[in-house]
Order: sequence, then structure tokens, then C-alpha cells
Amino acid sequence: MKTPSTCLFLLLLSALLSTPAFAQDAAAGLSPRTGSVFAEFSAARTGQGAGYVWGGSAGAYIQGHLLGLVARATVLPGNSDIHVYDAVLGPRLAVTLPFVRAWVEAGGGMGYTGGYYNSPGVLGSNWGAAWQADAGVSHGILPRLDWRILEVGYGHIYTGTGVSPIMASTGLTLHIW
Repeated sequence: MKTPSTCLFLLLLSALLSTPAFAQDAAAGLSPRTGSVFAEFSAARTGQGAGYVWGGSAGAYIQGHLLGLVARATVLPGNSDIHVYDAVLGPRLAVTLPFVRAWVEAGGGMGYTGGYYNSPGVLGSNWGAAWQADAGVSHGILPRLDWRILEVGYGHIYTGTGVSPIMASTGLTLHIW
């Protein structure tokens, strides 16, 4: 079965590409790594003609001065017949600007869609490989708490004809260390 091996390959590739990045941060004498968790409220358009779906995403990341590693799960079960669930892992790039912190993330993993329309026009549900790319900005509101002002994301779950949600999110980040 190809799908689990493809997902395992994407997860291992993300982890292996991020490991040298952490070493480069440490060798350059850049700031120590930080660990954070986040939760967001999300709205998405699935591209299946079913309108918008609502839900959220949550995850954690380890961030060096510039490079990091993120794990996130997205759950979009509401407001439509189509339900989208995915979990991805991948590299993260973040920079601190004068008033905000901006980031870009990309990850691969597994996803599930329920209620999508397959090629004969029949509703289906299935698991498949998934990827997701996100970009956003946040602003510190307390010493260990940031407001994720806006995050936009695009992804694809390879089930049936495929589901490609375009997402917009807002939420909070808690810095653990």
C-alpha cells in the first residue's frame, strides 16, 4: 500500500531537513530554541462547491533564531457535509519584525476527508497523504502569550479527486520555554 509509505517518507524527510537547520542555528551562536503551543479558530473553503467549513487547528513548534520544526493538526468538521482532518509535520521559518513576528511553514502527513465528491459524483470518505503550507503574523500581548493575528494556509488531501482547503485562522500561542 503506497499511501502509508509516502506519508512516512514525508515525515522523515521533514525531520531530517530540519535537524541540520537546528545545528546551524547553534553553530552560528544564535538565540536558544523556544518551545511553544498554539490553538486557532479556522474557516476554510474546500474547493468542492460546498461553501465554507469551520473548525480549528492546534499544534506545537520548536523555534530557533530563524529555523524551526512544527507539528499541527487541523480539524474542520462544521457547517458543511464535507469534513476535513489532517496532521502534518515540517520545517518552519520565522523572523521577528519591529511590531510582529512573521512565519512560513510547510508540512506533510496524513489527512481524512468525509463527504467529498469523487469522480462519479458520489459522496465518499477516505484517508490519504496530505500536505499543508501556512504563513502568518503574530504580536505579543503578554510576556509568554502571542495573538496569532492572521494565518493563511493551503493544503491538499489525496482522497478521491482530492480536497484542497484554503484556510484563514486566528488564535493564540503560549511560549512554554
